[in-house]
Amino acid sequence: MFSISDAHKITDPVLREQIEQHPRAQEILRAFLYPYDAPDYDFLFADGTVRQMVAGDIDRLTAGRTPVLAVGSNRAPVQLARKFAPPHHHEEPVPVTFGWMTDQDIVYSAHMAGYGALPATLASSPGTTVRVAVTWLTPTQLSHMHSTESVPDHYKYCQLDGTKITLDCGLKAGRVGSYQSVAGYVFDHGDTFALVDIPARNRRFVARSQWEMLSQIAKRAGQAPHPTFVLKLIDDADLRRKLVGRYLKTDNPTPRRTSVPK
Repeated sequence: MFSISDAHKITDPVLREQIEQHPRAQEILRAFLYPYDAPDYDFLFADGTVRQMVAGDIDRLTAGRTPVLAVGSNRAPVQLARKFAPPHHHEEPVPVTFGWMTDQDIVYSAHMAGYGALPATLASSPGTTVRVAVTWLTPTQLSHMHSTESVPDHYKYCQLDGTKITLDCGLKAGRVGSYQSVAGYVFDHGDTFALVDIPARNRRFVARSQWEMLSQIAKRAGQAPHPTFVLKLIDDADLRRKLVGRYLKTDNPTPRRTSVPK
């Protein structure tokens, strides 16, 4: 899904060169680039392609489908292509609409994915308004999405109040499905970190990039903050579990917020 050319998205020139020269660059990029690029407009994902939806299409294309929040990579075409590639129901398109959600933020989950990244989840943040996406899924797609989200091991599926979401297209959803991290989102010292790649207004949590998060964990584990550390996470499930148990908290106490400029 990723190629060496995607390394241009890494802004640090030294880090970018290290990745470009590594024989497993594609795997490293999959972790580094999470939550991946996504259009900032409503689109239809079909047969591996993205088509912008216009107002007249949206009601028809979303009718009868379940709205499900996509707070991390599920809003990105590259992830939809991975999850719905043949033979996984690729004949059904996936409409994706964008908007803003109040009193919430998108933060790093307190667990590590098998591909080496810290994934996203939703966190309460009074006064914050965060950019969100909503995927509109058929029953078959929703069932398949559950399996890709490792429900109930890593995420629990629940219904949220859709009135907190204002979609750009004006579409309303009374209830919206959401995948909430089982591990929570509070790291040791009571810290919670927002995803810097997701826009938000009046953000209360410190925002960090994926690499900043992984570097922090690497340093505290006595490891060099280098792309090879990501490969260790990918290759060693025991190491992932050890680091989660040592540096991430799963009892989800009240998160500590840090004031940042609006």
